[in-house]
Amino acid sequence: MKYMDINKKTNMKVSTISNESGQSQTKALKFIAVLGLLAIVGAAWIFKDKILVAFNPISVIATVAKVDLKSTDGRTNVLILGSDKRLTGAESSRNILTDTILIASIGKVDKDVVLISLPRDLWVKSPAGYSCKINEVYAYSKEGEGASNLRSVIQDVLGIPIHYHIMVSFDLFKEIVDTLGGIEITVDNPFTDYEYPVENMENSSCGKSEEEIKKMLEENMSLTSIFPCRYEKIEFAQGAQTMNGETALKFVRSRHGNNNENTDFARARRQQKVIMAIKNKSLTLQTLINPTKLKSLYEAYSNNTDTDIDFGAVNSFYLLSQQINFDRVVSIVLDDRSSADEGGLLYSPVDKTLYNGKYVLLPQTGDYTQIHAFVQKYLFGGK
Repeated sequence: MKYMDINKKTNMKVSTISNESGQSQTKALKFIAVLGLLAIVGAAWIFKDKILVAFNPISVIATVAKVDLKSTDGRTNVLILGSDKRLTGAESSRNILTDTILIASIGKVDKDVVLISLPRDLWVKSPAGYSCKINEVYAYSKEGEGASNLRSVIQDVLGIPIHYHIMVSFDLFKEIVDTLGGIEITVDNPFTDYEYPVENMENSSCGKSEEEIKKMLEENMSLTSIFPCRYEKIEFAQGAQTMNGETALKFVRSRHGNNNENTDFARARRQQKVIMAIKNKSLTLQTLINPTKLKSLYEAYSNNTDTDIDFGAVNSFYLLSQQINFDRVVSIVLDDRSSADEGGLLYSPVDKTLYNGKYVLLPQTGDYTQIHAFVQKYLFGGK
């Protein structure tokens, strides 16, 4: 079965919920279960993302209740975005780049989940008429149009409708992990990144004059040598370890690590690992019986998230989460280095003149037909 209509748009707003007494705790529990579904269902972190609050369902479900979610051909697709926006500090007012782009497709009939990660360097055409990297669409849109424009672009790229979206900031991601008391991560592939960006130092001259900087650039010195204050060295050793919010964020954001950890594909795998860790920690008895933690997690979400998932949808996601077989979670990462049957459907052009000199990724066939077929295979059979 194929998607036919991907043009229908929605504009819902997050409703405000009371956090008082037993009723509010029940709402928080359901809410958290939903986040768990989306998170497990999302990986990109996703934050990378609120959805990060993810945990599999707690089990207090009214069997008479009905799952009432938007869907097409039996699937509900959620766009999960991790943004580089800071809630405070010098960087809080700049444009928001979508550092993580993940689509979680949930099968209401098949009871499965398919996670699709899109690379931030994919070159696309915005509904506004200009071309840019896909992670810039939200930032370059007019106020209030970012989410709808990005949804439109992703629908075009993947050939599937997007029914809901949710965006989480770096600050929120860290808050979630810290509220949980940290998460347990097993690092399979150790790496060192010498170019991890230092917050609020992106444009610092590091005490150098324009003449000094110009001379060093002419000598082809590395940016880390010219601007040492802009970067920090981060390292992750192999093995199990507990990560707080700041460390987990570095783990999922790192883009310049050695040992083959400098690709979007590697980053997507790390993000998925963090989502599962958040889900596991969220489901521990210590979290579920702690009303303060539940309340903090819920408030972090409701106060700091750009989403069109209202509380009615949260209840439906909760009910659906009781039915999902989490052993049937399939992950797809589109890139330029894997085999075609594993998502390697993109390439990076040698001549970057048409792309403002930027490193970009394009579909190998010149359009999205091959990508559409690849996605359809995973959503409707043949996995």
